[in-house]
Amino acid sequence: MQTDTRDIYLEMQVNSATPQKLRLMLIEGALRFARRTQDHWRESALDEGLESLIRSRDIISELISSVEADASPLARQVNGLYVYLFSALTEAQQTRDEHQLAAVIRVLEEERETWRQLCEQLPDRPVPPPSAAFSSREELAPAFVSEREAFSIDA
Repeated sequence: MQTDTRDIYLEMQVNSATPQKLRLMLIEGALRFARRTQDHWRESALDEGLESLIRSRDIISELISSVEADASPLARQVNGLYVYLFSALTEAQQTRDEHQLAAVIRVLEEERETWRQLCEQLPDRPVPPPSAAFSSREELAPAFVSEREAFSIDA
């Protein structure tokens, strides 16, 4: 029962979160699993360490896929950072290098702090740029339909 309540709470958090808060949640998750890996390695619980490292890497992979690297120089830098983290976690996994893992954790802590501050400064959903506005109702209707289809449970 407690797991169901926790899952419902998490689902509500995700569904109501701003884009910047969602990114912060992903970074926190990657950091949490990287730290678990560190703990498991110290306890020589290698299977559990591998599982948590893979989960951290999966979250980093999600962060990579969410950045449009061609959008701007900053987006390329952010994408490069996430690619570095993914590569460093892969290398740490292969060599079980605690120093490499600690370096990833330090970077994730900095990234978490950056996004935490951004969430404080921009607590609401960002306003779409004027170029995203539709000039007529005819343009709005197809976008609305495709957006609904993208989030449809039956799809």
